[in-house]
Amino acid sequence: MSNPNKPAKGKKQNGLFSTPTLKRKTSANAQVANLRFSDKANASKAHASKTHASEHDSSESHAANQVTNQAQSPLLIESLDWMGQGIARATPVHFVEGALPGETCDVSVLHAKKNVVNAKATTITHPSSMRATPFCPVFDQCGGCQLQHIDAQHALTERNNALKSMMVRQLAMEDGVWQAPLAGDKPAYRRKARLALDARRTDKLKLGFRSQASSDIVDITSCPVLVDELSRLIAPLRAVLSRCESTRFIGHIGLLAGDNVCQVTIKHTKALSPELYSELTLFAKQERINVVLENKKGRFNPLHFEAALTMSSFDEFTLSPAPNDFVQVNKSVNTQMIEQALSWLAPKPQERIADWFSGLGNFTLSIAKRGAVVQAVEGVAEMVQRAKENAQQQGVDNVEWLHLDLGNNKNVSDALDDGFDKVLLDPSREGALTVCQALVNAKPSTIVYVSCNPSTFTRDANVLIQGGYLMKKAGAVEMFPYTHHMEMMALFTR
Repeated sequence: MSNPNKPAKGKKQNGLFSTPTLKRKTSANAQVANLRFSDKANASKAHASKTHASEHDSSESHAANQVTNQAQSPLLIESLDWMGQGIARATPVHFVEGALPGETCDVSVLHAKKNVVNAKATTITHPSSMRATPFCPVFDQCGGCQLQHIDAQHALTERNNALKSMMVRQLAMEDGVWQAPLAGDKPAYRRKARLALDARRTDKLKLGFRSQASSDIVDITSCPVLVDELSRLIAPLRAVLSRCESTRFIGHIGLLAGDNVCQVTIKHTKALSPELYSELTLFAKQERINVVLENKKGRFNPLHFEAALTMSSFDEFTLSPAPNDFVQVNKSVNTQMIEQALSWLAPKPQERIADWFSGLGNFTLSIAKRGAVVQAVEGVAEMVQRAKENAQQQGVDNVEWLHLDLGNNKNVSDALDDGFDKVLLDPSREGALTVCQALVNAKPSTIVYVSCNPSTFTRDANVLIQGGYLMKKAGAVEMFPYTHHMEMMALFTR
């Protein structure tokens, strides 16, 4: 979660959930194939099944191709999975987008394997009482949200129950471990987003997010899941861009709402015209926002500066992100998340605590405030430097800031040399397998694991549990309502 290597909790490269990521050798989804509905024994076979994936794919490809995109006979939806997809436990099991428990639906198959079919509902019989009218007029086209068709509270309840069931099934989680989910205000919760742009013809300019089914851009003038300060910028920004030919050299546009000022970052591939510079400057002054230009080499040039953007963390600490730094987009849920992590970690004066995948110090500063000696490790050098400077400016000097790749065994081993009493992990979607394998031998008394991918979390938690740790507490974190994405947090003790 506080890690620039993890997507903004999204898999799609659409406007809301695209963010630069480091390349990985193996996808998180491939690493945890078949975890959602296998039993605990099957979970331990995930690595072996991956080894044989190519031959399975070959034998199944013909059958899969026979059914893909074909309409299927009515299916009864029994429940939701933690991603908000309807589950029909037919043979094979169907995961159906847009379907809700109790509904019978016809589906179109999107992808099929021997035991699992992914499909989309085409017609619904007897709509569920959970079904809601989407509040966004382009919900059916835009790829930013997937779950506006279900009442928000029902969505949280059903997905929380599904995630709890997965933990029981995969980790033999005991009664009393699962905690109430963390959730915030809705719908306007996002304080960061990326807009895509098609300006090949300024008279038909498109500014918005990628569509559900293609790379086409869904043109918008506002977005109801963005905080109001960002949503209201879209229409006047679109008007400015429509007036200038050099707009065609803009690749995408980043929106960021700080506590004190909003910022628009414009990525361009060639020099923009003086006319567009002038129009953007006037726009920035009228809206009283920062406008930053980013060239194709990733260098930033402030076009108009209103104020140094800051974002609140916890304990009255603030973070000062650069335009492309990872930040938690849901302010209220982030506050709750830090508070819960601190409660479970219970840092004490003079304890040695590792905060790994630390980003800009979202958790670090508050851990340090409680008197612990903290080692904060992050994989992006620029963020490490910004985090260090930010901490010093706020009087925090009991943190060792390190730039290390925690996917490297030697780096992890070296970082553990001095030993730690407690560890907080907040990795990307790929999880922290290398780290968890090392922690089993290092034996800190307490580990708090914050995850943005319940599937890779399950894999890593199995390593900790088999290595002598007990999962004492766990719970869901609804950082991204209306989307497939669900986060969670767990406490492990020896």
